[in-house]
Amino acid sequence: MFILYFEIPDIFIPFLRKGYEPNYSDDLPTLDDMSPGERCACRFLLGDAELKKHTLKLIPHVEIGPWLVKNVVGSTPAIIGNKLPVNYIYQPPDGKNCCYLEADLDIVASSAARKILSVVRSYTQGLTIDLGFVCEGKQPDELPEQMLGACRIHGLDPLNASLLPPIPDEAHNYYADQ
Repeated sequence: MFILYFEIPDIFIPFLRKGYEPNYSDDLPTLDDMSPGERCACRFLLGDAELKKHTLKLIPHVEIGPWLVKNVVGSTPAIIGNKLPVNYIYQPPDGKNCCYLEADLDIVASSAARKILSVVRSYTQGLTIDLGFVCEGKQPDELPEQMLGACRIHGLDPLNASLLPPIPDEAHNYYADQ
């Protein structure tokens, strides 16, 4: 399991809530004063699962690693939902906690991803990989695209990584209800 966290800037929270909370009644800010990337992100948050499936894009880049890994991973942007099953889970604010949107990517469900992982696995300790996440602009006012978030993974060793603590029963119940 690999987990990344990105904070959702305040500008996007009304769009996230409007997209997931049927009774959310606050007026949305106008998109007119936003950058193209911000408009695209707002529409992504308002969109249904099908729109999200065809919008969230991953941009990989192997900065340090053998030619074989660089060749297999490549650096071509890919719409994640076209390659992997993605499950979006929204948690509304509950008084003490902020709302969040979780995107669960099932990497092992994809034969192409499994192939890449099988090649990369033996080289992971010496790899530095950059992963960028972008909402693909599909309308002229959403271009140029803008990076939502990015991370750099260096020397990740999945075979020797420590195990996560057990998931509490209430979390199992929450995910079973989704």
